[in-house]
Amino acid sequence: MSKKILYVDDEQINLDLFRLTFRKKYEVVIALSGREGIEYVKSDRDIAMVFSDMKMPSMNGLEFISEVKNINPELPCAILSGYEKTPQIASSLEEGVIVDYFRKPFDRNEVEKLIFQVFQGEK
Repeated sequence: MSKKILYVDDEQINLDLFRLTFRKKYEVVIALSGREGIEYVKSDRDIAMVFSDMKMPSMNGLEFISEVKNINPELPCAILSGYEKTPQIASSLEEGVIVDYFRKPFDRNEVEKLIFQVFQGEK
């Protein structure tokens, strides 16, 4: 069985692109909001990694990831953002809250390399 990845983004086109990009190697679950993503994490213990957009209405990516970490502190999380790395993102990287940060449009090979490293226990 392939590993399950959750991707949270408030734009459907980004969700579709991510799922199409990685669906041959991984089972990709998508959510249109942090709240919806949290419900997935609570109900599906097979989720092995989480990617989140940074700027979303009502809850940003780091707020969402903070809640994810309250549910499952060991779950690896990363940010995909259309914006520059903020000091908040930088400190989350330094503290190990997130394992990486990528700019959109993301580089498929870079994201795939991270996923591979995380699933091999290297990151």
